[in-house]
Amino acid sequence: MIKKFKSAMKRIFKSKANLLAVGVTMLVLLVALGATYAVPYAVEKALYRKENLATNEVLDKTYQEKEAKHLEGLERLDRNTSRGSNRRKNIDLKKCQEERQKANAQSSTTSANAFFCDYETSNNEIITNVDENEALANGYQPIRTVKELVEASSHTDGKYILLADLDMSEVDWQPWDFAGTFEGNGHVIYNLKVTSLSSTTTLTYDGNYKTYDTYSAGFFGKLSGSVSNLGLIGANVTIKSENYAMLGILAGITENAKIDNCEIYGYVELETSAVMNGVGGLVGYGNGSANNCRINVTLVSVDTDKEVKDENFLGGVLSAGYLDIDNCTVIIDGYDSDHGYVHSGGLVGMYILYPLKTVYEGSITGNTITGTITFFEDNTDRRAYCKGLIGEVMNWTFAAATNYYQDFVRNEIFEYDTNLYPEGDRSTAVKTEEIIEPSPISVGYTKVTYTATGYSFNTDYTLCEVNVEDWEILVEATKDHSGIKKGIDTVNQRNVYIDYEYEEEVIEEASTDVKDTSATVVDSIKSHKEIIPVVVAVVAVILLLVLRFSVFSTKKTNK
Repeated sequence: MIKKFKSAMKRIFKSKANLLAVGVTMLVLLVALGATYAVPYAVEKALYRKENLATNEVLDKTYQEKEAKHLEGLERLDRNTSRGSNRRKNIDLKKCQEERQKANAQSSTTSANAFFCDYETSNNEIITNVDENEALANGYQPIRTVKELVEASSHTDGKYILLADLDMSEVDWQPWDFAGTFEGNGHVIYNLKVTSLSSTTTLTYDGNYKTYDTYSAGFFGKLSGSVSNLGLIGANVTIKSENYAMLGILAGITENAKIDNCEIYGYVELETSAVMNGVGGLVGYGNGSANNCRINVTLVSVDTDKEVKDENFLGGVLSAGYLDIDNCTVIIDGYDSDHGYVHSGGLVGMYILYPLKTVYEGSITGNTITGTITFFEDNTDRRAYCKGLIGEVMNWTFAAATNYYQDFVRNEIFEYDTNLYPEGDRSTAVKTEEIIEPSPISVGYTKVTYTATGYSFNTDYTLCEVNVEDWEILVEATKDHSGIKKGIDTVNQRNVYIDYEYEEEVIEEASTDVKDTSATVVDSIKSHKEIIPVVVAVVAVILLLVLRFSVFSTKKTNK
């Protein structure tokens, strides 16, 4: 066998044609073997490249959509952070300053419209500009957004500070029972709306010292703490109830509360058949102190029970109780329709020591009261208390000095068939509305005027538009809690805060068709890698056989 092989090899290498055939055969074999691994790898690489291109295209599209949403969100936040005009305004800083100076020069001492974006009033500058770091250093919990205010109201105690004006128009506010400290920091809560009573009651009593478990309503239901430097503008407290109730824009009931330097502009209405009820511009019932407050209110009280005589109280600051009231300015427009006993006053409806069986000296000094109380008392056993300062005084243990109420008007009506309202007969009342747009320095609002009576009030306040270039995340949003962003208004250089919701990033996967097709082809190639060497080997053998019976046999014959 070995000799035959050696002989065959000699014959092959003696012929150049045979050498060429062997060389070609070896070259083909090497190329086939190389192709076995190179071709599948190249095909697999090309398919993966196609798959990656498709994935990248999806990722690019996702990123572009996300970036567009981000830019749109920034533009929306920049354009308007409140429920107001959504038009962008090109604001000139110099013009803004000129308008501010002009507005300050023309604003009246009691106008609610004297609240400007920099929180100035004509005569009184509310303390402002306590920043977040200073607030935290003094132990305050900051309230920057409406959501934070709503969350704070779930606590009955604490130390809170407002860091921004808030628009409450989208919130059905529940009266807040509070015994802590609330620092308004010169900011304003706009468009407060209260339509329900507190869930708790407080023991109150009337002029006969008969006691009642009484509900309350206002920004605070029952206030036992302190409030300072706060504005409540465009507030509306409207209650229909058969329960004993006391209403006030700031608080329904107070116990040893301290109220300093607050601004109130709003409307309070109570419709009830209860025999114990009261409506106050600042506070419904209680004790404590109110200093340096400015109050401009419309008060409406309607007794729906014509058979049972009630005890009704109405006052520009306090309906009934023993609140020290000093250096306050009050504008009152009161309407009281009662079938029992009326106790109404420009400042206080009934001044009576509270709590029961206590004796201490009160103070009512330096107050200015203007306005009118229109009322009827449908009762043969008439009292009809209505005076400029205090309707009825039960306890004279208080100091009273330098109060001005000479411009107050008592307007008693002796027709009892129609309830008294500022707009007149509600079934036929016609009103006009004028929308005042917000400006760089002042809030906007809707001015409503009733044609029959001429009664006019402002409502639906809209905050100043802001121009913020960059937003900083103060509180990171999570799946369970919204976050807070902070920016600086480039016009007024004041801080602006907004809520933002958590958004989970979702990246779309590449087309499943592309992936499935690629996977199928690649798997097919991988499975054929094992077959291709066998095929190549078979081809090589066939080529050698061809050479054996063609080239080799021909040489032998010629020899």
